[in-house]
Amino acid sequence: MATSTPRRSSSSEERIDTRRYFDALKRSRGLIAVIVIALTGLVVVLSLVLPDKYQATTLLVFNEATSPFVSTDEASVQRQLATTRSLLTTDAVLNKAAVRLPPDARKEVGNIASSVDANANIIRITATSEDPQNAAMIANEVADSFLEERTKFERDRIQNARERLEAQILELQNAPAAAEQIGAIRQRISELSVSEGAAGSDLQVAERANVPSQPASPRPMRNGVLALFGSLFLAVLLALGRDQLTPRVGSARELGRLLALPVLIEIPYVSGRRGRRRRRLLSGVELEAYQTLRSSLELALPADRRPHVILMTGALHAEGKTTATARLGWALAQAGEKVLLVSADLRVPRLHEMFELELGIGLADVLAVLDWEAGELDGELMRHAVRTVIPQLDGRGRRGELQVIPSGAKAKDPGRLVAGPAMKHFLDEIRTYDYDYVLVDAPPLLGIADSQALARYVDEILLVNRLDRLTLERVSELRDVLDRLALEPLGIVVIGGRGEISPYYLTTRPALVEGQQAS
Repeated sequence: MATSTPRRSSSSEERIDTRRYFDALKRSRGLIAVIVIALTGLVVVLSLVLPDKYQATTLLVFNEATSPFVSTDEASVQRQLATTRSLLTTDAVLNKAAVRLPPDARKEVGNIASSVDANANIIRITATSEDPQNAAMIANEVADSFLEERTKFERDRIQNARERLEAQILELQNAPAAAEQIGAIRQRISELSVSEGAAGSDLQVAERANVPSQPASPRPMRNGVLALFGSLFLAVLLALGRDQLTPRVGSARELGRLLALPVLIEIPYVSGRRGRRRRRLLSGVELEAYQTLRSSLELALPADRRPHVILMTGALHAEGKTTATARLGWALAQAGEKVLLVSADLRVPRLHEMFELELGIGLADVLAVLDWEAGELDGELMRHAVRTVIPQLDGRGRRGELQVIPSGAKAKDPGRLVAGPAMKHFLDEIRTYDYDYVLVDAPPLLGIADSQALARYVDEILLVNRLDRLTLERVSELRDVLDRLALEPLGIVVIGGRGEISPYYLTTRPALVEGQQAS
């Protein structure tokens, strides 16, 4: 039993790491697409713009001939091939070849590459040029010039050896009993004379270069495919590296553990589907999740205290708090509750867009004209600010209703309006109305003081967090803000959880709002 537990733990950690890597790639899919498209497109364009290059190859074959200066063992042959390959591109060879070439080909005589096929004792001389005929001429002339230089070198070496042997004969002529030595030397000189006639014959042209019919480069199709895979590999490395530099929250459970708060519901994304089936999935998966959230709130909040004023906020912008506010309000109204949604995000208001409402008169206007000393709302102004988006609905024996107060006219100093005493008077007055729930759509907690001030005037706080937006650093900052303000939210609504789509969710009930989770 002691050995089985660590194995299960290791397997679990491996699955978590794999999922984390997959999530990192999913979050960076836009960056990956940009890198792949940009690099692949650049390579293809360069391949189409660059001039064509032609290559022609001359083959030289090395024969292991018998020579007084050549050993036939394998190591010696390999050394001879390597030496020959190096000597092919010397200035003496290239200059001699250039003299024989036409003027337009001389400038490209340096575009020579040589390689050795040790298994077949073959040396390849490859010339590159923008003119196919020049490529063939250069390869052949370099090969001929090298063979001539090599033959001359071999003959000079044999001639020098013969002269040294003849000088030894002159020295031995007056020596006693030197006849046998002189005979051996003369035999050696005779062998050198035979070798001189065959000098350079161990390296010959096996195949002369032909004029190429197709360019060797560039090849747009091949280069594009290679660039595609290369850029994809680079983009994946960058995405994973960026995720390591700014690690993100991997799951709803991890987020709840870091914030020390319960996760009330995970709302998965429904993407990759279009048309009628996508609308049905939105209605089923998401709205069932909000029904579950509504039930959780009813169990967590005291039933004898109405209305429940709940601040809907998050850590950052664009985590889905406005969408969550709208759909939770709809779920509560459907269950027979009378609900008021207040757009307190005066900086970037989005709540009115969820219901296709005009801004008109709204919260900013009410707060601006509120009589702070009397603490009374302008009744006529409030009637114009409140919009009924869902009239009374039958639900559990009661008549549910959903009303909205949009943000109103753009305020010059939204922070002062929201954080000032006017907001407190406003919410105190709202508590005297016959609402069951008042959901306040507020700005994020990090970076803006609005929600931190609003938290003093509400009954409860509900956090809406989106996993692919939160880094571990941001979660730590959020926890610090909650601790500093002594706030204890009801829990977390996680947007982007890994919920599975079940056929039980395929319902035909219309969704209140369709589209992406935003704000």
